[in-house]
Amino acid sequence: MSSQEIFELSKSLDTYNFSYRVVVDNSPTTDSKSVFEGNNWTYLSRMDNPGFGFSHNLIFEQFADLHISYHLVINPDVTFKHGVIEELIRFMDNNKNAGAVAPAVYYPNGEFQELRKLLPSPYGWFLRRFRKNSRSLEEYNDTFELRKAPKDGVFRIPYMSGCFMLLRTSVIKEIGFFDSKIFMYGEDTDLSRRLWLEGKYPYYYGKVSIVHKFAKGSHKSMKLLLVAIKASIYYFNKWGWIDSQRKAINDECLKQFK
Repeated sequence: MSSQEIFELSKSLDTYNFSYRVVVDNSPTTDSKSVFEGNNWTYLSRMDNPGFGFSHNLIFEQFADLHISYHLVINPDVTFKHGVIEELIRFMDNNKNAGAVAPAVYYPNGEFQELRKLLPSPYGWFLRRFRKNSRSLEEYNDTFELRKAPKDGVFRIPYMSGCFMLLRTSVIKEIGFFDSKIFMYGEDTDLSRRLWLEGKYPYYYGKVSIVHKFAKGSHKSMKLLLVAIKASIYYFNKWGWIDSQRKAINDECLKQFK
């Protein structure tokens, strides 16, 4: 993450009275400490780099006793206008069956990001990683990414992106936060699935939006691709490679659009 990204994110957050704003720095140095502290963040250093999920769990556990209603997970390459968080909180306050909510997400050029997803299958995961621009992938993504669903709609999704999640704290205390055995990639899928199974659904709320640069590091770096492969193997071992529950959840989601 760059100093400019930190500055832009801070501007998006500065108008909100958060109980805490924390970053866990997993880099091997503390060079960015002054940048974060200068922008009103609590800075925690983990040079051993325990992973994305583990670090978020660390933050949640440290502040869990503050009796806060909501916990926001947000990437440093995200920006948004004032009013987004208030609207999402109002939605959560009025929908007690919602365990989490995510807004519409756009690239800086205004292109919509297809982050509203069904639960992935091993076949679909393979297509998305290794058959880019293929007809098979396009046919799969048409359903998997809920492309026919309205961009400004409000509905349940079994797989929400970790780039921006507003989570109900009481629910996370009950079911647990990210699976720390996943170093990176797939922890958002796993959490979304557990929320759905508990009847505390992840929701897409397309009436507000954010901007996300979305680097897609695992599609550009062999090292990160291997991390993603390892995470996916763990996920499918955990939930099943032949997974009837996945189909039932995905079918339940798709019924919202019939």
